Amino acid sequence: MINWRNIVIERTKGPYPKNRYGIILKNLLKVHRKFLVENRHIKRWAQSDQFIKCAIKMQRPPLRNAASSRIYYDWENNLPVTQEQFKENYNTIDWFCAISNKPIKAKFMNFDLENFVDGEYLDVLNAPMVDSRILKSSIEFRKKCKELLLNERQEFLKVAKKSAKRRL
Repeated sequence: MINWRNIVIERTKGPYPKNRYGIILKNLLKVHRKFLVENRHIKRWAQSDQFIKCAIKMQRPPLRNAASSRIYYDWENNLPVTQEQFKENYNTIDWFCAISNKPIKAKFMNFDLENFVDGEYLDVLNAPMVDSRILKSSIEFRKKCKELLLNERQEFLKVAKKSAKRRL
């Protein structure tokens, strides 16, 4: 596999295979080929493999997962956050613990019993029977999720109707 760290410079003496400054292009990444083709001013140093390797290594390709390193602005908390934090913030709902009524963050559309209990009270779930407060909280949470989804759906339909009228 061609890698930007382990660059192998192979040379040719003629016009075949395709080359630039005598360096065979097929063994290089596309970014490196483009660098050699576009930068004609390095021709006088092109006979040195060490120089070419150093120059090519400086042309590091962009990260494949650049979206994960981006910073997003969370309008609810008024803070810049990473993509993972952003998804987590919008995938949680402010809820209350079924046992202690402490405020907790419950995951949206997650109806596991652990979702409705604070971390301090997880030992309650080991009981042979489920506490009725947890079941009640689960039912209320399900209704809240359904209500939020319906509200988002109505809001989407309003926006869709407005944009449809503009196009006519």
